[in-house]
This record gives sequence, structure tokens and C-alpha cells, in this order.
Amino acid sequence: MTTDLLQLNTSLIAGIAVALAVLIRVLWNIKFSPLARQGIPGPTYAAVSDFWFQFQTIRFKRVFEIERLFKEYGPVVQVGPNRVAFLDTEPIHEIYRAFPFSKAKWWERGTIGGGQNSVITNDSVLHARLRRWHAAGFRGDSLRRTARLLVGQMNELVQRMHTLDMLGIALFDTKFEQIRTRQEHPAIQYNSDILVDQALRTSLPETIFSFIKLLPIRRLRQVFTADPGLFELGAKMYDELPDEPTDSEAINIMGAAKWSTDPATGKMTSRNQVLSEMAIFVIAGTDTTAFTITYLMYELALRPRLYDIIREELRQAENQDAIYDIQFLRSIPYLGAVLKEVLRVHGPASFYIERTVLPGGIRLGGHFIPEGVEVGFTAHATARNKHLFPNPELVDPERWIVQKDGRWIEREDVPLADMNTAWLPFGSGLRACAGRPLAEVEILLTWLQLWPTSELASTKAQPPSR
Repeated sequence: MTTDLLQLNTSLIAGIAVALAVLIRVLWNIKFSPLARQGIPGPTYAAVSDFWFQFQTIRFKRVFEIERLFKEYGPVVQVGPNRVAFLDTEPIHEIYRAFPFSKAKWWERGTIGGGQNSVITNDSVLHARLRRWHAAGFRGDSLRRTARLLVGQMNELVQRMHTLDMLGIALFDTKFEQIRTRQEHPAIQYNSDILVDQALRTSLPETIFSFIKLLPIRRLRQVFTADPGLFELGAKMYDELPDEPTDSEAINIMGAAKWSTDPATGKMTSRNQVLSEMAIFVIAGTDTTAFTITYLMYELALRPRLYDIIREELRQAENQDAIYDIQFLRSIPYLGAVLKEVLRVHGPASFYIERTVLPGGIRLGGHFIPEGVEVGFTAHATARNKHLFPNPELVDPERWIVQKDGRWIEREDVPLADMNTAWLPFGSGLRACAGRPLAEVEILLTWLQLWPTSELASTKAQPPSR
């Protein structure tokens, strides 16, 4: 009996101790922590723990919930015990174009094939080297060569629009043959599954994530095979490349990465490093481009006037061959403004992107933010800032341009600088999306093949499902 009472008392004391520890932690988070003392508005449940934030992440609803909090609490809101989200352009400019910040710690867990890549690395030297690889494939002669190859795919593309073949040409100088075979390439399924993998990997505690990976659930097992599967596909293409370039005209991004050397050491880049980087481009460049093309078609069908203006601009081109030149397409003001609006309203990758405040803290959005706090924004919410974009859900290219003397020019009566800062479908600053030029090529050339012979019509006002 005495032993039983002793065990009961020990268990009771342990339970009380745990309850007190939790209570103290909760009080610390909502009243006494360095961030709590700044008086930043936000829901109490977000300040108590990261459970709400992580739950919204695995539901893929985080950006929409943060937008809701902005509407309720204002342009600065606490979204976790150590997290603050911003809506206005001034703090966003500071966070993503200045340097007193590092990438949030959870980014380090977003590896592919166990390797670092330009999206997750906190190493500025490595990041700069990776961006140098990308630059060769996403500009100048390489991009023009890619555009010429893509034009050759367009007749088939009209029948079955898909972007993976385009991506394959630019990244690997090969096609995944989805257009010809009408069959889904394994990379497409891997791409869908790896997003779920990454959401779980980066938002859940490591112990819980490791436990989930062991569960005998078929769908989860499929999700967790995406990382090694995509890595293996890349490895096959990597190994087929020669050890040295044989034709400078045919250098693709994977080749440029394989054959590059570290200027500091003179050593070749590791195989795993290259494969991790290529996987990032496949993930970032597949569904996102198709998503944008879908919404571009939807908005043009919904607003025939926009479609008619663009078609007339293209018809007036003195040299019809020039309309297949990407530089010419970028120079068409109304087409550019329509695409800009579609990307603003229907951004394909509206993630919540965080940075960590470095020692010393910083003042942002009228509040002092202590060191170690994770600060961020969501492009979905900034694109709906009513102070910059009245009627924000409407795709209105004329919020950017106005017609004067028969030409479309940039407006001078709106805050274009702030609007451009809040326009973030490709990110901002040094960490902006390296593949933006290729995405524009894919979208514009796909649409270009449709406009001479196609009429668009909307059968209902409901937009495509997100």
C-alpha cells in the first residue's frame, strides 16, 4: 500500500510539474517574452504555441489564414510565439532587400536528396555560385535558343498544353515526351508528392516527422518516395552528360552546373549538389507555369476586351516573325500588364517566406523586433493590399498603364514603386526566383500560339479550382 501511494504521489507530482511548466511557458509566450513585450497585435492562440501555424501549414491554408489575420488585426500581426507577419511594403523591402536577416532555421530541413540548394541555403557564397550557374541558362543566347526550340513544340502544345517538355529542354536539353506520348511523366507525380513531403518536413518537429514516415499508410509511403525518385531521375540525366562540354551551343543548366568549378578551390561541383539544384527547378517550374497559363486564359475569356486589345497590338507588329522573339513580347505593354495582373491575383506560389532577425534586433512596421524572431510576408496578402490595389481581386491591367496619344504608357498618378514592391510572385531581392525569364518564355509563347486562331469564351464566372 505504501509503495502504491508513493508511486501515485510521484505520478501526481510529475503531472503537476508538467502542468506548471506548460502554464509558465504559456504565460511567458503571451506576456513576458521579448516579442510579447512589444505589444504586437494578433490572436492569443497564435502567441501561445506554434500549433496553429503548423496546422495551417499542413492544411496548405497558411497564406489565406494570415491574410485573414491582416484584415482583423492590421498590417503587422503576430502569427506564432516567435513569428511576425507584415503586409506593408516598407518592412517587406527591408526584410528581403537588406541584410540584417538570415533564412529561418526550418529552411535547413528542406533538402532534396539530402543536399543543399539555392532555395534553402544560408551560405551566401554557395548561393552566389549557384545563381551564377542559373544565369547562363536563363538569359541571352541560351534563352533565345530555348525559345526557338519551344516554338517547334507549339503546334502539339495547342492540342495538349503542358510545360514539362519546355522545362526539360531548358534544364537538361531533353524532352520528357509528355506532349507526344500523352502519358504523365513520373516527374509530375513526384513533383506533386514532394510538396507534401516538404510541407511536413519543414513544419513538423523532427521526431513527429520521423514517426509519420514509419506509418504503414500507402499514400504516405508514396509521398516519401518522391524525394529519392526525383533525385534518381536527375541522376540518370546527369550521368548521360559528357564529363566536358562538347558543343557550347547546347549547354543547358545541368551541364553548366556539372562542368562548373569553385573559383576558390578549383574543384568541380559535387554530383549531389547539382542534382538537388535541378530538382528545385523541376518542382518550381512545372505546375506553377501551367497554373498561370490556365488563369491567363480564364481571365481573357472572362474579359474579351483585354483579349481584343492584345490581339490588336500583335497584329500591328511590322515584322510578324518578331512576335516569336521574347524581347519583342516583353515590349508589348498591354500584354505585359495583363500578365502582371494575372500573376498578382492568381500567383502560383504564394508561400509564406520567413527570415530571422539577427543580433541587435531591428525596427520594422513601427515595432521593435527582437533578435531571433522570424519575420515574413505572403505574396497572396501583399497583392491584395487595398491601399495599393483598389478592388484587389479584379484583374485590371490599367491600374499599371494608361493610354496616351494612342500608346500605352506607365501611369504617373499611382504609387508604382510601392505597387512593384508588393508585386511578389517571383520573390524579391537576391533570393528572387532565378527561373523567372524561362517562366515568362513558356507563358508568352504558349499564349502566342493560340491568339491568331482562337476565340476564348467563359461558360461560367467561377474561376478554376486552386
